[in-house]
Amino acid sequence: MSTIFLRRVSRVFLAAAIAAASVNLALAQTSPKTEATSPVLRGFIQTTLETNPGILAARAEIEAAGGRVAAADRPIYNPQLQIEAEQSESRLGTVGLEQALDWSDKRGANTNIASAELQVARAEYIVRRQELTGELLSGLADYHTAEAAQALAQERARLMTDFSDLSQKRRRAGDLSQIELDLASLARTQADLELSLAATDLAQAGQNLAAVTGQAVQDWPELPADIPAPVDFNAQALLTALPQIRALQARSAAARARVELRRRERRPDPTVGATVGQERTFRNGEDGSFGVVGLNLSVPLFVRNSFAAEVDTASAELAEAEQTKHEAFRRARARLLSAAERYRLSHAAWQAWQRSGRPSLSSQVSQLDRIWKYGEMSTADYLVQLNQTLETRAVALKIQNRLWDAWADWLVASGEVDDWLTRKP
Repeated sequence: MSTIFLRRVSRVFLAAAIAAASVNLALAQTSPKTEATSPVLRGFIQTTLETNPGILAARAEIEAAGGRVAAADRPIYNPQLQIEAEQSESRLGTVGLEQALDWSDKRGANTNIASAELQVARAEYIVRRQELTGELLSGLADYHTAEAAQALAQERARLMTDFSDLSQKRRRAGDLSQIELDLASLARTQADLELSLAATDLAQAGQNLAAVTGQAVQDWPELPADIPAPVDFNAQALLTALPQIRALQARSAAARARVELRRRERRPDPTVGATVGQERTFRNGEDGSFGVVGLNLSVPLFVRNSFAAEVDTASAELAEAEQTKHEAFRRARARLLSAAERYRLSHAAWQAWQRSGRPSLSSQVSQLDRIWKYGEMSTADYLVQLNQTLETRAVALKIQNRLWDAWADWLVASGEVDDWLTRKP
């Protein structure tokens, strides 16, 4: 059997071993333990949510909206006290009270508006919490992927350094050509550059997380490796319960109540009053005193301005709110279905990677080194096979990162973030 044939057979079996082996190592070195980190992860997110300025602002808006409800439920008009004194040929002193009447129940319309705006504030508070949670999960996914990528780059740099040093020894022994030595040196330089880029990416991912959380944490909590498998869902039920949709429904309710308020404002509110007093006269040397009682009624006349334009404006705002709600529902549905599909595909790809992994990287590198040292593989082929091994591991990291991102997007798109946060591990 010829040497060339043995070389070809060795390369075929080696390539097959590498392709089957890469994923197992990626799983072993980059997958965190779900059971140990899940409570820590939830606690980290809860703490971040409780201290985030945007969340605190949304909570303050709820309190302000609650105050507006209480204010709107109070009577619109206060009574007016009138005191009048006059002295001419007679002396007149009266005391009166006037009260405007909320004849068309504008108070009720204002209360309906404020109550709807309170619902908007509550729903938007939940929206902010869920979006921030999704941002945190995505940021953690990017960080841990960058962390694993840096570890992979460090291992690549170590392997290439050892390979370059061994190549120099073989060159001095006359076993390698100058071209092959230059190729090994170039591979070492490339590995060092990739390590520098990986370190930069990791630092950037850490800065992004620090910007979101406001914490300069060095040991960020890990994400679960065993993401639950996608399940069937009722899209209509999930969409109806989404806080974004509930916020827009409440906005529509507020706009509808505002239209009713503008209509009621076209109805004048009468003012009624009563006065009592005493009048004292001096005529023809006689001093007389009389009691005075008066009733009055005033009604505004909306003649010059009927306030119809305000009703038209409020009606247009209601139409805008309704159309915005319908558009948001369509977009939310598209996002939900897209997130579900991405989640399904990413989970299936990750499961396929898990099922295919077998040997470790050390055995792969040992096989490569042994074949290269015995001259059964050229330096160029060695580098190709080694890079293929490392690139396969990098692909595994990307697949896991996409699974994490798809999972976070699904939690936000389906509105199940809070259920996940409160669910016991």
